[in-house]
Amino acid sequence: MGRAVVLSGCDGSGKTTVARALSSYLAASHRASTHWLRGSHLHVSLLYRLLSKTKTFSGADNPYYKLSVPPALRGLFALLEFTGFLPQLLARRLRLLFSDVVVCDRGVLDFLVWVSATLRCEGFLGTALGRFLLALASRERPVVLTARLDVLRRRADVPPSFLKAEYAYYTVLARYIASITVDTSSSRPARTAAEVLYRLEL
Repeated sequence: MGRAVVLSGCDGSGKTTVARALSSYLAASHRASTHWLRGSHLHVSLLYRLLSKTKTFSGADNPYYKLSVPPALRGLFALLEFTGFLPQLLARRLRLLFSDVVVCDRGVLDFLVWVSATLRCEGFLGTALGRFLLALASRERPVVLTARLDVLRRRADVPPSFLKAEYAYYTVLARYIASITVDTSSSRPARTAAEVLYRLEL
């Protein structure tokens, strides 16, 4: 089975750009592929698009779908998000069977932050599902890309309040889960990719 290089971090930290640079470099000497994750997947994305048009779910907690889930439903929606995320995890495992290296744009850590921040579900990490996903994230040992908050604000296209919440979650969780943390505040993507390759000994 191949090796997964998982890039995690806030909006604006450079995950997608660095993932492309890593994939391009590794493809010259490895069977390399890239796997992309987003926030909500499949049926969850479609449901959010529908619910965002209703008064009950009107809000801005989720800046991508322009909706807010009522507090009483947040636990249910966390489970719903997981049903959309699980097939993506399985697809990633299959890809590892046929690749030497899979560069992953986002991983389990990003899903944890996504659910906690967009659903304003602060207690999610303490639930049985949250603890299970924390264990999976620890096994992934992601490379966490970070930057100063003012730099992230300039790069990202999400509201400052959401970015601040994201930043807080990543800052705390990276201490326990990350294999390495790389600051991209003043680094070009190619240089960041080179640092990741060097520190992971690839």
